[in-house]
Amino acid sequence: MKKSIKILSSVLLLFLISFYTKAQDTIILKTNEKVIATISEINEMKIRYKEFSNPSGPEYVINKNIVYKIIFKNGDTKIISDIHLRKKYGRNIFAYHVFDIIYKDFTLSYEHIFKSGKVGLKIPVAIGYNTKEGRDGPREYSNLFYSGVGLNIYLMGQRMASYFIGPEIHLGQGQEMYYVHDNSDYTSSKHFDKFFYWRLVINNGISFSPITNFRLAAVLGLGVRNYKIPESKDDNNDGGFKSTAYVTISMGYRF
Repeated sequence: MKKSIKILSSVLLLFLISFYTKAQDTIILKTNEKVIATISEINEMKIRYKEFSNPSGPEYVINKNIVYKIIFKNGDTKIISDIHLRKKYGRNIFAYHVFDIIYKDFTLSYEHIFKSGKVGLKIPVAIGYNTKEGRDGPREYSNLFYSGVGLNIYLMGQRMASYFIGPEIHLGQGQEMYYVHDNSDYTSSKHFDKFFYWRLVINNGISFSPITNFRLAAVLGLGVRNYKIPESKDDNNDGGFKSTAYVTISMGYRF
């Protein structure tokens, strides 16, 4: 009989301990200290709570920037330090692509990084300023204009140094130079024709933000492109589908 009472008491004690543990919130600080609490509010900057062992006692307030994570009574976990880090860096970026001088393009871009900090939507705009020659920098044509849209996926979120990957598509207008040969006097004349083009690349990039409002980024994109050049005017055999590569370095303002 006594043995049965002991077993029953042990089971009841385990049940009470389990219920007690599940009914509490646990705040884990960046110092690895634990605060057993009942949380009443989490706002942009602070967390309000009461000690779990003293529910009728005073309410305490701590800054979120000293909190690593919260384990709620239902078992859900919320990482607080990453949220604080995302707020530190601006989620809107206006950038100038300095490397595009090599392509003889003046390129600007705008990127909005969503609240999660792991996805960014980018819109580039480029205007070519070399329209007198048939070839523009390393390209086999002169770029007149392009724009497009890209999706950057930041695998580790927003940090001082972040790696990102994602697709980007450009739609634009180029200018091709070709020669018309006059067989009567064996001369050739230079002609220019405008054409539509597009390219789709997968970008791999690294961004570096040494301060909260400034970002440097280096990107290598590999993919395919298509120049809509009539075969009769395609002296350089540039038309149609071909593989392509895109490199750029940008510096931007974050806000």
